Amino acid sequence: MAIFTESQEEAVITETSYCWKKNSIKIENGYLKSTGMVTNTRIPINHVDTIVYSYNPKKPAIVPVLKIIGRGAVLCEMEISAEHIEGVQDWLLRVIGHS
Repeated sequence: MAIFTESQEEAVITETSYCWKKNSIKIENGYLKSTGMVTNTRIPINHVDTIVYSYNPKKPAIVPVLKIIGRGAVLCEMEISAEHIEGVQDWLLRVIGHS
């Protein structure tokens, strides 16, 4: 599935990846890997319990933060633009089997 705006491709979503602009989150060999401007991480997928996001209205630029939670701890935090935060969260929850 791909989401398009005007003449520019905005996000490309497959069973194993969610890519937008210069960012990518992929499932590869049992790991959740992210690369690009948001963050660079490598987390064993079997350690991930859930994914949540929140906004901090006290910050000057309100950017949502996606939190990957596993075994009672935040394993990773990613600042993702509001236009992609719900898509990334939905895709990750589907990948880890919580949808």
